[in-house]
Amino acid sequence: MAVDPACRVILWNCAAESVLGYSAAEVLGRACHDVVRGRDAVGNLFCHPHCSVLTMARRDEMAHAYDLTTQAKDGSERRLNVSTVLVPGAGGNIVVHLFRDVTAAARERRMEAVAGGDGAPSSNSLLDVPGQLTAREREILCLMARGEGTQAMARRLFISTATVRNHTQSILTKLAVHSRLEAVALAFRSGVI
Repeated sequence: MAVDPACRVILWNCAAESVLGYSAAEVLGRACHDVVRGRDAVGNLFCHPHCSVLTMARRDEMAHAYDLTTQAKDGSERRLNVSTVLVPGAGGNIVVHLFRDVTAAARERRMEAVAGGDGAPSSNSLLDVPGQLTAREREILCLMARGEGTQAMARRLFISTATVRNHTQSILTKLAVHSRLEAVALAFRSGVI
């Protein structure tokens, strides 16, 4: 999917159609955020008229890959992994969103992390969880477990709050959970922290 500087969809290919179910005729010319209606891992609205990805594109900055949750035309939930490419244009950068459906993979990670109906992690998943996280992500997860907020973590680690949020998003994605609380609970159950 490609989006012009005014946030309108100008390209919709057959891959996008197969993932979300909308034809090009249904989306071309519409606002990107009206089509995708994406939400982040904790359910906050991610796609909106002033989205950070388009703001960064206007400043010639690249956004890191991210995951979001949306609904396909048939109403089914889809988890997408999105990367962006900027293409310079006469009126500003064209933003190409390359997305793939990772719904099944996210569901599998979640099922591996939490086994059976009792919510206890399996012994195999206990070994996998620490390996999924980088050293910095484990450090941030430990600070989350201590109840520290984003700003406090940023000060303690000498990084920006945006970097803390990016690491947090990565943690939530890798552990296939929707909130910091779920991440901390899973980490305690699995012995990561």
